[in-house]
Amino acid sequence: MLPGGPTLGNSLVHRARSHHGGESTATLPIAPALDDDALLTEAFRDLHGARLHGFAIIVTLGETRVADRAAGEALAAGAEQAAALRHPERGAAWLRARLLRGLQQGKSRNAPTPLAERRDALASLGVDEAVFQGLAALDVEARAALVASAIERFEPIDIETILGARPANTRRMVAEARDRYLRAIGDLPAAQPDTSPGFPSGELASRVRSVAVRAMSGGEGPP
Repeated sequence: MLPGGPTLGNSLVHRARSHHGGESTATLPIAPALDDDALLTEAFRDLHGARLHGFAIIVTLGETRVADRAAGEALAAGAEQAAALRHPERGAAWLRARLLRGLQQGKSRNAPTPLAERRDALASLGVDEAVFQGLAALDVEARAALVASAIERFEPIDIETILGARPANTRRMVAEARDRYLRAIGDLPAAQPDTSPGFPSGELASRVRSVAVRAMSGGEGPP
């Protein structure tokens, strides 16, 4: 399950009250539909943007320019149908599926990010050298499977959405990603049920969220 946070509905209510100066909803004038749509889109971006960017940075193995563009495109596509993606976990899974498809189908329009910069970008999210080597042993799809299951703790149904796979194939992809990761870092047993392989318990997930939030608020994330 995704880490806690405001639901889209709560975020929207908060913004609507702030937008109208904190007045009681009983006394508020009826806002134009366009204004409601803008509030919903802004709430959607606030709810999903930072963590989606953190997901993109890890899945691209620190290719920040590629990650920025892919996250921005996925977020823009999701914002266009924010009303249909109100459920936080389902919306988050849809965004990651859209981002992953974009990475798989498109070719980078940027020069490759130098390795040192990629390591720095991942280090800022708490990824040390051992974890970097483990992630580097995986392709984009396997990294997405690992991050979605081990870091973000999505429900199985959401991981299936992200990977675009049936339940049995999803379980196999996650298991293979974890096994390849464990073999790459070489210091943990392959059979370690329901744990985050190689990651400090809960620590990396917290760093991903907190650092991604700072990056987004500083204007370094996708639009």
